[in-house]
Amino acid sequence: MKQRFLVFISLMFSIGCMANFSYAATVGNSLDLDIPNRSAILRDEAVNGTLDEYEQAIRLKGSIDLEFMSDKKLHVTNELSKAKLEGQWHMAKFGMTIVNRVEPYIKIGTSDLEASWKNMPQEIAMDADSGFAWGGGLKAVIWEFENIGLRITADGQYRTTEPDVGSISVSKVSIKDTGAKFKIDEWQAGLFLSKKFEIPLKWQSIYVVPYTGAVYADSNADVSFEDPANPDIDYTLFDGNNKKLYGIVLGIDVMPNLNSAFTYNLELRFVDETALSLGGAMKF
Repeated sequence: MKQRFLVFISLMFSIGCMANFSYAATVGNSLDLDIPNRSAILRDEAVNGTLDEYEQAIRLKGSIDLEFMSDKKLHVTNELSKAKLEGQWHMAKFGMTIVNRVEPYIKIGTSDLEASWKNMPQEIAMDADSGFAWGGGLKAVIWEFENIGLRITADGQYRTTEPDVGSISVSKVSIKDTGAKFKIDEWQAGLFLSKKFEIPLKWQSIYVVPYTGAVYADSNADVSFEDPANPDIDYTLFDGNNKKLYGIVLGIDVMPNLNSAFTYNLELRFVDETALSLGGAMKF
């Protein structure tokens, strides 16, 4: 148990060092289901080839997702304009890889988000407190072209948060409403094409899995409040959703060596949002 704790703390520290460079949600981390292919807890047995069949068939993974969302534009009614979401998600992700083909996973963490929009001449901003967030998803290998080493992987996930509202302003005038609502639901599905490569270096080889794909992503922003001075005005996003529903993803998984229990991930996202994310995963 002590060894497991120390290894997990090492992962936390490694990902924490990259937090300032992380933007938006990850699809990978890691995309390829069979890496890392060694266990941090059972490394000696793995190196010696003594893992039993159950260990090879079912593997547990843990990772940290530090996500910074910048300027996510929302589709709203004609009365509103320039609606967007900004902020951060801090999520711990736990998954179970089954025979290197299917990986259900859950996410638990916090959100720190802000919504803003224009209602005719008024500029409105709602800043939510840090709140509990959770989600889950499923990743699966759809097809593998063994002769050329290409793999098609599908991923679908859902995430939600409903924090308390910390502050509200209308044209920079502070508003008090203890009944304000701030609930965000997000979901996405995508298909990705990947290929594993070995890069020989002088001291050792590293293993990389570049991937690309397309995602369908949407959200529901149930955000509203009341102004006691103007009770007849509706201050709400009317369940705004993503302005662009499709995106392109480019990413890469990196494993330092064949015996490593850690995988690091870099991912770029375009069209639906411009985003960069860094992450890491560890096999238990």
